[in-house]
This record gives sequence, C-alpha cells and structure tokens, in this order.
Amino acid sequence: MSKTKVVDFRQAQDELRVSLRQGMLDAASRLLVEEGAAALTVRKVAEAVNCSTTLLYSIFGGKDGLSNALYLEGFARFKQDFAEFQNNLSTSNLSANKTGASNPAAQGIDRLWLYAASYHDYARRNPSYYMVMFGDAIAGFVPPLESRTAAWESFTPLIAEFEQCMQQGSLPASNPGMAARLLWSAMHGVISLELKGYYLKKEHSDELYRAAVRAVLHSLAHPED
Repeated sequence: MSKTKVVDFRQAQDELRVSLRQGMLDAASRLLVEEGAAALTVRKVAEAVNCSTTLLYSIFGGKDGLSNALYLEGFARFKQDFAEFQNNLSTSNLSANKTGASNPAAQGIDRLWLYAASYHDYARRNPSYYMVMFGDAIAGFVPPLESRTAAWESFTPLIAEFEQCMQQGSLPASNPGMAARLLWSAMHGVISLELKGYYLKKEHSDELYRAAVRAVLHSLAHPED
C-alpha cells in the first residue's frame, strides 16, 4: 500500500518564493533588454508578472534590491559565458582578424587575445546587462560591497591566464592581478564608449579595441620600454 504524500507547507512556500523571484528577475531582464534601463521600475516589473508591487517589495526589498539582483545576474551570465568559451577553446578556430590569434589550441599571449575577443563579444550581445554591471544604466544604484566582491571573482579566469603566461615565460613575472586589472581597464574603456554610441562605425571600435589590447600586452611584455 503506497503512502500518502505529505505536503510540507514551509517547503512549498520556499519553492513558490524562489519561482516568483526568478519570474520577476526574468521579467526585469526582458524590460532591461527590450526597453532599456529607464523602463526598469517596480511598477512595470510587477505588471509584467501580474502581481502587486507589495509582493515585489517583499522579495527584493525595492528597486535597489532588484537592481542588485540584475547586477549579479549579469556577472553570473558572464561567468557562464566565459566558462563555455573556455570549454570550447581547444576546438574553436576564431578568426585572426578578430582576436589576433587563429590557432584553435592557443597558448600564452594568444589565449589573452582570445579572452579579450570573448569579453568584447559578451558586451555586444548583452549591452544592457553590461551597462548595469559596469556603467550607469540604473541611475543612483551603487552595488553593495559584497556584490562588488562577488563581481570581481568573475575575473579570476583572466588572472589565472596571466599567471600561467608568467609561469611559462610568455610574459615577465609581475602581479597577475594587477595585469588583469590593467587589461580590463583598457577593454572596458573602449567598450563603454562603443555602447554609448561614440563610434560612428563598428570598424572604428574594433580597430581601437585591438590597439588598446595590443598596447597593454606590449607594455606587460616589455616593462623596460
């Protein structure tokens, strides 16, 4: 004789809350991508999932909480995106004119070029998220310290790539964390201007991006210059 399944009310509540939270976050993400950050209001997100603003406040604590969730979601997507890129790196054959390296089994400096290309590609495919992550898309939103700490962990793979280059002799020994920050600063500078429409043609951005990456890697390879 089969036993009657006992409903755990607390567990059911928790599961419902998780489902509601994800649905609200998905709705906010759609608004962000389709209508831009100006459409990201508690009222519009609540309307998108057909719930009260009170319920949304109870889950996210208001617009700042929702903004922080989107901030972390952007970095989670970035981490997943780059993890998939790393998994495919050994079999991918990215074009030389985009990355500066055409070898599908790239090593050393070539892998840094591939990382830079992957980063640029992520920003172009996720412009709204990118501007929440690194720009001023949501006016007045300042990520809390713990979120910024979690965000920087997304760059651990880049630090590891620099560390490996230094261990293999592709780059002189230095601080891999500082090297990663230097390269990111150069990449972000070009990308942020691109996403804000400062370049008239995509080719201008591509050219400047490659030049910025090349300049950083040259300075790290030749610190005496």
